[in-house]
Amino acid sequence: MKNPVLTLKLVALSLVKALLCLCLMTSCGKLKEFLPKQSPKLEIPKEAPLTAEEEKMQKILEDGKVFAPVGEPAVPAPAAVAFELNKSAMVSILLYHDFVERIPRNEMMVSVPVFRAQLQALKDANISVIPMSDLLAWKRGEKNIPEESVVITLDDGWLGVHELAFPILKEFGYPFTIYLYKKYVNSGGRSLKVEQINEMLKYGAELGSHSVSHQPLDLSKKGKTDEQYLVWLNEEIVESKKWLEETFQVPCKTFAYPYGNKTDEIVKMTMEAGYEAAVTVNPQKITWDTMNGKLPRFTQLGDKDVNFKLATSFRGSNDVSNSKFIKTDAVDEKGKKLVQLTPTPNSTITDRLPLIEADISQLGDIIPESIVLRLSGFGAVPVEYDPAKKIIRYRVAQKLRTKECTVALSFKKSGDDKAEILNWKFTIDQKASYQPITAVEPSPVKSPGPVEVRKGA
Repeated sequence: MKNPVLTLKLVALSLVKALLCLCLMTSCGKLKEFLPKQSPKLEIPKEAPLTAEEEKMQKILEDGKVFAPVGEPAVPAPAAVAFELNKSAMVSILLYHDFVERIPRNEMMVSVPVFRAQLQALKDANISVIPMSDLLAWKRGEKNIPEESVVITLDDGWLGVHELAFPILKEFGYPFTIYLYKKYVNSGGRSLKVEQINEMLKYGAELGSHSVSHQPLDLSKKGKTDEQYLVWLNEEIVESKKWLEETFQVPCKTFAYPYGNKTDEIVKMTMEAGYEAAVTVNPQKITWDTMNGKLPRFTQLGDKDVNFKLATSFRGSNDVSNSKFIKTDAVDEKGKKLVQLTPTPNSTITDRLPLIEADISQLGDIIPESIVLRLSGFGAVPVEYDPAKKIIRYRVAQKLRTKECTVALSFKKSGDDKAEILNWKFTIDQKASYQPITAVEPSPVKSPGPVEVRKGA
């Protein structure tokens, strides 16, 4: 039997010899023969240069736009509509002084029933009442105002303004301007108190100066030297503005000449004092180019309607006190609308060359010669009248550029001296109206039949 110890020693010796051989083979590089061999490196063949046509195609493919979705081209965003001032508007400034419950004792007083009736007439006629600040902004070229509008002013500072006129003005929601002279503020009697004035200013009334003493500025030089007269004028014009602004903490931008008296020198001094405008008592309407230092006003004389009629008769139309206003939504006893109007009142349209149309067939016979149609920004325009269907038409000839358009239609019925008046407004969707229009096949248009062409007055 073999010795087990000797056997283990022989096995160990064999392992040592094997390791020594492996090391020698590695150092000699023979181990590489036993490792997996790598594939030889392949050479990429060079491409032939591109031809001119191939280079052109390559640029098109690299652009990427060729793979964009096929369809209609994107509609560009409409450009912002440039502001365009409507210089054809007209404004009447109404002048009131004091108010009484019933019977006026003099021409400076107006009774409550007459005052209320006049404001109601303005509302029924759709004549806008705007604040003085809007009138000034329009004159500066900063905003548009309605084609026909009025401004309400109240002079001196009588107690009746607060007690009688103010509640009615609030009822109608109408803005107004109060012109105060320093010596009559808080002076007792029938003068306005400071707290009453502040209440009206808080409501939204605007403040104007009516001088310090209410003396006629151009007739008060007597007994004064030139230097003394200038000092006195400065007090009446400049210091009155300063006092009002310090007392009531609101801007005072306009001046009312006492009794309307002025000279060119006084007008110049007033404008140089920091007022933006000054008002007179000349009964005329204001246009865009009316001088700011001489804005006219229509004075209400007692309960007489003479000046009110003149003030509210725009562009030769019948005045509101002698006309009958038809509501656009009026119906007959069967509930049928008396008039059909196009565009529909208070609607929004996209056509900037709309057809203006009024179907008045439910109103009876009218006098064709009496038809007058006025369009804001255009004034009186020529119309077509279909006597059989009693339809009045006008196709706008120039694109409307304002956001809102006002239509005023007046006519007389046979046997009636008073004019019938229709007023309505519509809005132009300016963003939509500037979008490109897709061409469509026009629909056949039926002939409207015989028409009578009427030219605007």
